[in-house]
Amino acid sequence: MFQSLSIERFRGFSKLDLDDLGRVNLIVGENNTGKTSLLEAIALVADPECIKELPKLFRSFDPETDERTYEWVQRRDAHEFPTKVVATLGTQTKIFVIHRDTAKSDTARRGGPFSKFAVDYAQSQSPYEPCWKWGELTFARLKEDASLRLGIASVEHKRPVELVDSFSKLMRSREYERQLESLLASVDPRVNSPRIDVTQSRPFIAVDVGLLERIPLAQAGQGIYRLCAIFSELLGNKPQVCIIDEIENGIHYTALPVLWKGIAEVASRLDIQVFATTHSKECLEAAHEVFSDRDPYDLRVIQLDRVNKFIEGRTLDRRLIEAAIGSNIEMR
Repeated sequence: MFQSLSIERFRGFSKLDLDDLGRVNLIVGENNTGKTSLLEAIALVADPECIKELPKLFRSFDPETDERTYEWVQRRDAHEFPTKVVATLGTQTKIFVIHRDTAKSDTARRGGPFSKFAVDYAQSQSPYEPCWKWGELTFARLKEDASLRLGIASVEHKRPVELVDSFSKLMRSREYERQLESLLASVDPRVNSPRIDVTQSRPFIAVDVGLLERIPLAQAGQGIYRLCAIFSELLGNKPQVCIIDEIENGIHYTALPVLWKGIAEVASRLDIQVFATTHSKECLEAAHEVFSDRDPYDLRVIQLDRVNKFIEGRTLDRRLIEAAIGSNIEMR
């Protein structure tokens, strides 16, 4: 698992250091405090290859402007110094770097720090290797650094056909099937027996809601769809790191304890580290309630705040989480 994260000059972050990360990490904060940007940074350091999909990982996708996304990943001061995301995993360190070709800039002619980085890179003296290039930007990782298996459950729903593969893997296990059925029933007691169906050679997920025939998953309600997407990712793909944006989206607050109990059990059993965002105080309280009954208490809350022009963050352990809940922590 990631024990710590350090982010420099990435999107709205000038410098952000987070320590004491847990098995499950819930990210909270007001709007525009960098919650989505933090998810992107975690995704990139876990699997640098996902830089090619960055515009649509967690944000609304617009083909007309998607390429310009890469111009917006660096803070303005990153033209002189590289953007870095550093993660520690025990004795291992993973680093994702973004640097800009400044050969025509005054900084490069002066032999500034960014120029030195670029020269070393070009002469293969750098410890980094490129994983992608866009315009003046080169995205790089540490040489011989293996990617982690990354799972993503974005608030931007996958199309039903995109869930079929991970759902099929999940359904190969009767234990996982029963767990999914229990979770779905917690949202709607009518829902049971999810299956793969096929029409015109195109597979889709269907569920029984007490009608004459099973109906497509997308017709069963947003909460059912959301739960199926999250747990198909966790149980089907078994990632090492799973990122869930706005985890409570579409799920009634009364079902949140069941959701968190499922995530806690799956993350522990399959050795998955989870990073999730929320705008819901009920979601935070439900997570705390579930983890309070577990040993160890492996929940952390990452609290982001905007102070003047800068974003600051801190990791809250059990004692601080209880204090934050008692003081009515600001979530949105």
